[in-house]
Amino acid sequence: MTPADKLPDTFPGLCSTFMPPERTRQMMAYAGIRDRKLCAAAYVLLVYALKKEGLFTGMPVFEYGPSQKPFLANYPGIHFNISHCEGAVVCAVSSQPVGIDIEKVGEYDDRMARYICNEREYSWVTGVPGMEALRFTEMWTRKESNVKCMGTGINDHPVLMESGGCRVWYYSNEHDQYIISLKQCSKQPIP
Repeated sequence: MTPADKLPDTFPGLCSTFMPPERTRQMMAYAGIRDRKLCAAAYVLLVYALKKEGLFTGMPVFEYGPSQKPFLANYPGIHFNISHCEGAVVCAVSSQPVGIDIEKVGEYDDRMARYICNEREYSWVTGVPGMEALRFTEMWTRKESNVKCMGTGINDHPVLMESGGCRVWYYSNEHDQYIISLKQCSKQPIP
C-alpha cells in the first residue's frame, strides 16, 4: 500500500512516459488529478510486485477478458488484480486467479448495509455496537474481492454476492483506517 495522496501532481505525467498507451489513456480518462495519481500508482505497484517476486520481464501490457477483467498479455500464467481508493493503492500477483479490494472506512450507512448484505451478513455487521462502519467496510471489500477474483463483474444484486473465503487486513495511518480483502480462486474464473 502507498500513501498515494502524497505523490506530486506531476506523477501521472512522469508515469505516462513508460506506461503502455492503453494504460495511459485509461489514467487520463479520470477527470481529477487524485484519481490519475492513484491509477498511475497502481500500475507502478504492479511493476514493483512483479520485480519483487522475480517475475519481471518487461512492462506489463493489459488486455481484457470476456467480462472485462484485465489480464497481463505478456505474462502468461500470472494473474493480478489492483485496487485503489482515496489515499491508498494495493496490488496482488498470483499463479491463480486473484481479486483484491481496498476501501477507506467511512461513516456507517445502515440503508446501504441493508442493501448489500444478506440477513446473516447484516447481523454480523451490526453485531458489535460501535463497529458497524468497520464491519460494513470489511463486508463490502470481501464481496468486491470475490467478484474481482471470479472476473464476473458486479452482475448480480449485492445481496447475492459471495463474501466468504477472503483474507482480510486492517491498516491505519495517522488519519485514516482501511480494510483490504484478498480472494484467491482455486479454479479459472467464469467467462
